Amino acid sequence: MAILVRDSFDQVGGPVLRREIATNSIVLTVGDSVRLVNGFIALGTAGTSVYGHVNGISTNDGVGLNTDGTAGAALGSYVGTFTMPSDNQTVAKIKAEVDMSKTTVYSAEVDAAIGTTTGSDLAGYFMDLVDEDTLDESTAAITAAQYATHGTDPSDATKALVNIFESSVFGPLSA
Repeated sequence: MAILVRDSFDQVGGPVLRREIATNSIVLTVGDSVRLVNGFIALGTAGTSVYGHVNGISTNDGVGLNTDGTAGAALGSYVGTFTMPSDNQTVAKIKAEVDMSKTTVYSAEVDAAIGTTTGSDLAGYFMDLVDEDTLDESTAAITAAQYATHGTDPSDATKALVNIFESSVFGPLSA
C-alpha cells in the first residue's frame, strides 16, 4: 500500500518536484518513499534519509508510461507501478517524479495496529520506515526518526498522518 498525499502545511505553495532516474530492476509505485543511492532513485529503507515520495513515473523525455514494465506486458497495463529494466540507469532511463517537500502531509500505513506503541497514534512523535510504503509502528518515539507524526488519519484511523522529518535534501526539522 502506498503512502498517500493527504494535505500540505504550505497552503500557498505546492509540492517540490524533481525527476530522477530510478535504479535498475526495482519495482516502483506511485506513493513509495524513496532515497538517492549514487545519484539514482532507490526504494526507501529504515534508517536512511528520505529523498521524497514518488508522484509519477515517466520516460526520460517525460512521456507517460503505457505498460507496467514486465516482459510481454499488455498496452494499458500501467496503473501506477512500474518494473524498471536491468539497464535502466544507462539505457532506458525511466524516471520517477518525486515530491521532496517536507510540508506535504501523508497518510501512511503502519505495520501494526496504530496505538500499540505509545505515541504512534499521537502528534509530536516520530517513526521510521519498515519498507518503502509502510511505517514501523514500534519505532514511535519522541526522539527524531524519518517521519514526524500528526496523529491518526481522520479518514482512516488505521493510518498515521506524517511528514518527512529526516530529509536528504533539506535536513531534519527542529524537534
